[in-house]
Amino acid sequence: MHLTRFARLLLAGLIVLFAVMTPRSVSASQIVDPSTLNPPPPPQFNPVCKAVGSGTICTVEFVETNGPEPMGLICGTGANSVEVVSSDTRTVTGRRDYDENGDLTRRHFREVFVGTLTNPLTGAWLDFVRADTILHDLAVAGDVNTGTEAITGSSRVSRPQGGVVLVAAGRLVIDVSDGTLLFEAGQHPFDDYFGSGDTSALQPICDALSG
Repeated sequence: MHLTRFARLLLAGLIVLFAVMTPRSVSASQIVDPSTLNPPPPPQFNPVCKAVGSGTICTVEFVETNGPEPMGLICGTGANSVEVVSSDTRTVTGRRDYDENGDLTRRHFREVFVGTLTNPLTGAWLDFVRADTILHDLAVAGDVNTGTEAITGSSRVSRPQGGVVLVAAGRLVIDVSDGTLLFEAGQHPFDDYFGSGDTSALQPICDALSG
């Protein structure tokens, strides 16, 4: 099953501990040039890479903004339909593990999204917050298009003046090579809408934006 960018962005699950991402203690003499790794962590991730045991660990940390952009959620029908617009700020902290050959074996990071969902016709808007942890174990070292990705987190949509509109929470495991969903637990209204075509799954958002 293939997921849209926004569906992946809001895919829900329970937030797990991020202690495993804490950088290990190493000396300054063990710093590794990120460009020598396969694949190298993008420079905009602000990587700090250090030799640890028989491999290398790179810690990453960055903030990016997305939108405003149409999110694919259509509220209403016919001439009365409108596509909801999303905007968010994404904060990421994590690590990338490389083996003795400098090939990537695991990506493990925590991301938090804080943003809004807006009805562009009326200006009505809702707040949303999503926090999740993603663990990507590569099946082939160095090939980011292999392996499995486990996503565990939660998201909440609420009114600016208070009051929860929608909650999603659970865990997903995806085959990175083709997007196949291998495991699912919890409630995933965004996945139900974008992945399964259940138009009623996000109706609470449409109702809140039209009120």
